[in-house]
Amino acid sequence: MPRSLAVVALSLLLCAITAALLRRTVRPAVESATRAVYTRIRPFIPARIRRLASRCRNRVDPEVARSAVVTSAAAGIAWSAASTLHLAGPVVAAISATLSVQLSSHASLREGTQRLVGTLAGLALTVAVWGTFGLTPLSIAVITGCGLLAGRLLRLGDSSVTVPATSLGILVAGSAVTESFVWQRVAATALGILVGVILSPLVGGATPLERARRELADMSTGIALLLGHLGAGVRDGYTRDQAAEWLARSRELSEELDDAVTAVDDLLRQARWSLTTPVTRVAPLRQTLRALEHGVHQVNSVARSMFDATATPHAPGVPEQIGQVLTAASEAFAAHADLTQDTEKLHHLLENLRDVRRQTLRKVRTEVDDTGVLVLTGSIITDIDRMAGTLERSAPALTVGVREPGPGIPAVSEVLPAVKLIWEKALTTKSGR
Repeated sequence: MPRSLAVVALSLLLCAITAALLRRTVRPAVESATRAVYTRIRPFIPARIRRLASRCRNRVDPEVARSAVVTSAAAGIAWSAASTLHLAGPVVAAISATLSVQLSSHASLREGTQRLVGTLAGLALTVAVWGTFGLTPLSIAVITGCGLLAGRLLRLGDSSVTVPATSLGILVAGSAVTESFVWQRVAATALGILVGVILSPLVGGATPLERARRELADMSTGIALLLGHLGAGVRDGYTRDQAAEWLARSRELSEELDDAVTAVDDLLRQARWSLTTPVTRVAPLRQTLRALEHGVHQVNSVARSMFDATATPHAPGVPEQIGQVLTAASEAFAAHADLTQDTEKLHHLLENLRDVRRQTLRKVRTEVDDTGVLVLTGSIITDIDRMAGTLERSAPALTVGVREPGPGIPAVSEVLPAVKLIWEKALTTKSGR
């Protein structure tokens, strides 16, 4: 057994090192080399094969493909490790590894810990009920009902079903619940979780911080592109079908916002236990997310106004002068998409947006005498003003509903500097004596 344990430990360590190298070094190098080779051979590939390859690439989601490959590898590795340790039911380890593979190691560890707690609760519940009532229809009902209730009381979320599932799975085994069986079941579950944590970084191909930045940048770019289309449509004229497409796209942005919210929330939870990602680096991304949430609502309002102007009979039209303002707003959101950008550039673009807004509003009031058009112009200009205030972080609405962090357990990245300082002072005092 000690030799088997050493073999498994070394194998898992090798897996962790390999996963880190694949994500940080090998994968970027392979992608770069592949792009370079494809660029060289592309002129010699028949157009028919290029079209077929393009269709296949568009239909296959890279993240789904990576998840399938990594999950399969995790299940195989967990099964092999459990078999090497001679654990009862290595399939439990494979199932645990399959369920534990997430987009990041932190998410995998969080989900896996909940599942392990559920497994322990299920084992305890089975021992208690089985020992009291035996194997009867009543005991099955009690185990299932109490298992779900215990999962909710333990706040396991979606993992609540693990408690009754584990309990019923033990009954399927058909053997007495001995102490050895219980601990081997727990060990197999923990082993699967460990394998999932090790291999999870290969699924997303990016750290939680990189993923959050990418999602926020994509959101800002999406808003900028839509505003650019709206501005060009107002200047050059647009049809009802085009307005409907833009309105549908603005609603899609609202749906895509959920991915950005999930990425930032995962980063916040990960940062509390990370040694390398201070919570202070996450706070600006949270503010950016809140600004983009408001930006999505505002661009949706503009798209709705433009659609109503073409879809409603006798409705006032959008004056073409507004196109310049929408284009200036598009440029500001495009600059905002670069989360590492110089704030001076964004500030300059926002000042330009306000200048264009003032000139446009003055021109519309001078050249247009239709009250309906003036009211519609005022509505769109109000949305533009809110966009500018949102990007500048000066809009009062951004502070509404924001909960101030209360006292709690400090993040690991905040504790380490204090521990290091205390240690250095202790060494200095000791050497002075």
